[in-house]
Amino acid sequence: MTVNTPRAHLVLRYGICSVAAGAKDVLNTLKKEIERKNLMDVEIKLTGCIGLCSMEPLLDVAMEGLPTVTYCLVTPEKVSGIIFHHVLNRTIIQEWVIPNI
Repeated sequence: MTVNTPRAHLVLRYGICSVAAGAKDVLNTLKKEIERKNLMDVEIKLTGCIGLCSMEPLLDVAMEGLPTVTYCLVTPEKVSGIIFHHVLNRTIIQEWVIPNI
């Protein structure tokens, strides 16, 4: 039996503050971008707030062989960059990352 391991695990904070900061639009854009690029091996999960309301929306990206990072102030416009650079080309966009959380 073959086990399909996702290429990337994306975890979007989706608490009240996240939604108020635009997480719903980010989620919709993530889904569209993943579908548009036919990335069936990318997993999206939603979770609650971690108390960094001023940095919302937050998106964790975990990929084998790379450190897990949390992108802050994610907008629908940033989603395509995260998918292209990080998920497809394995390049972390350091200027969008919260250090050490």
